[in-house]
Amino acid sequence: MQENKLVFELILNISLLVLVANLISKLRLIQDLIVQEQRSLKSQTFLSLIFGGVVILSTYTGIDIGSYNLNTRVIGAMAAGLLGGPIVGLYASLIGAVYVYFFSSPQAFAMASSFSTMLFGLLGGGFYPYFQRGKWKYQDLFLLACFAEICDMVSLLRFTVPVEMALNTILEISLPMIVLNAFGILIFISSFNNMFIQQDIERSRQLQQASELMKKCLPQLIQGIENRENMKRFAEIILEETDWVGAMVTNRNEIIADCRREASGSLQPEVGIPDIGIQAMESGRLERMYKVPVSSAWHECMKEYSLIAAPFVIREQTVGSLIVWVRKQWVFRQSELELLQHLVMLSSYQIALAELERQKAMRQKAEFKALQFQVNPHFLFNALNTISCVCREDSERARELLVILANYFRYNLNYDAYMVPMEEEMDHVRDYLELEQARFEEKLIVSYDLPEDMDIEIPTLILQPIVENAVRYGMNREGKRIVSIQAEETETGYLVRIRDEGKGIAEEILKKLMNGEAIGSSIGLSNVHKRMKSIYGEEQGLHIVSTSEGTCVELCFVR
Repeated sequence: MQENKLVFELILNISLLVLVANLISKLRLIQDLIVQEQRSLKSQTFLSLIFGGVVILSTYTGIDIGSYNLNTRVIGAMAAGLLGGPIVGLYASLIGAVYVYFFSSPQAFAMASSFSTMLFGLLGGGFYPYFQRGKWKYQDLFLLACFAEICDMVSLLRFTVPVEMALNTILEISLPMIVLNAFGILIFISSFNNMFIQQDIERSRQLQQASELMKKCLPQLIQGIENRENMKRFAEIILEETDWVGAMVTNRNEIIADCRREASGSLQPEVGIPDIGIQAMESGRLERMYKVPVSSAWHECMKEYSLIAAPFVIREQTVGSLIVWVRKQWVFRQSELELLQHLVMLSSYQIALAELERQKAMRQKAEFKALQFQVNPHFLFNALNTISCVCREDSERARELLVILANYFRYNLNYDAYMVPMEEEMDHVRDYLELEQARFEEKLIVSYDLPEDMDIEIPTLILQPIVENAVRYGMNREGKRIVSIQAEETETGYLVRIRDEGKGIAEEILKKLMNGEAIGSSIGLSNVHKRMKSIYGEEQGLHIVSTSEGTCVELCFVR
């Protein structure tokens, strides 16, 4: 009968703790504190006091059995470590241990009970990484609680004098205390499960909100964070879609955009970036500031707010920060922190892509300029030599050739457009071939098969290197250079074929060409191959068919 009453009272004691757990888990402040991954000292102290109070309550409502007080303090002490982490577990169990040592009875068990209380908190804190964020397995939690109670029994034997009293007490209380407390901590911890479930739902919602925000912010991020007008609109969109009071975008040195939902005092431009933004850029992670220090130049206009800052990180280098502020609060909601983190992470990706595109465009422009200035000195020498010879026989023809040569170099050196009408590019090719025909005369035979209307724009100087290669290496067995240029319209654009009747291109050279490697001192063909792939896609580089009877180079221009 006595044993049944003992079990019943212990169940009532556990039920009281479960009721307390349900009340605590419903408080928004407690929820925000527990789900935070990084807590301030103030937050940890507050949680320690809450769980320390639970340990004290468990001890106070214990059941006196002979010389021992049967209680559920293991539940509060271990829950402090499992839910709050090692620091909270340590402080909460220390509070409970002090109470147990000075106020529990009898004093013969005070030292043992105090020691085991500390052990419970440290044990829970040690397993915090394994059990955090509601990922625990109930059988593991049950076994951990059983192990903690066994340690409690061992400490009774170690610190209690006389030992015979401790042994008799253990034989009397061990089984109900181990089993019921193990089940009790399962019920206590499960009271917080719904909190973690709600947090996961909130996290999913915040991620979706960040994605929706990014869709709206995408056009503003295309030019990077240095465009002030775009960044101001970026900050305005953030305030439209969130409850934040203000948003600020900075680079490494200055504020780019500052948008506020409500007036927050006057601020001079020379004040500079808030300290929290500098801290975030230096640390490379999200930073929080619950209140602006009085010593800060921002204190007067920000004293009513709490601030959060996250850095824009590109290739492991911080390039700026996003700072938002909210009405002053003691603890930031985890959902707010994660929304800002997701937003900055996605923005960083977009800024990196924008920078990559800018670098790609600059590289293409540099390659284009290199191609423009790649004037073959032999061609210039041969052209001038040819014109000087023509001067003796036909001065009018020499004048025409000089005009053609001038037009040729003007197009090469002064044309800034990256894409030009196909007609203009063909005219440039004709100028080149006209100069070469003046040099080779009847030994160079050129034929054209072109449509009347070529209504498409193609890259500048894309055909001339191919034609130049055909003239240089396209000599047949009879010593003639025969070049054929053909263009035909397709469903997607135009297909241009440039043929010669030379000895063909060696297999190893062809492989180098396809890999984009320069051949000797010439980069013309490999440059064209890379440009075609860059503009029209990997499958649209040069298509070359080369045999001992000649070479055919195909270029596919897509509208």
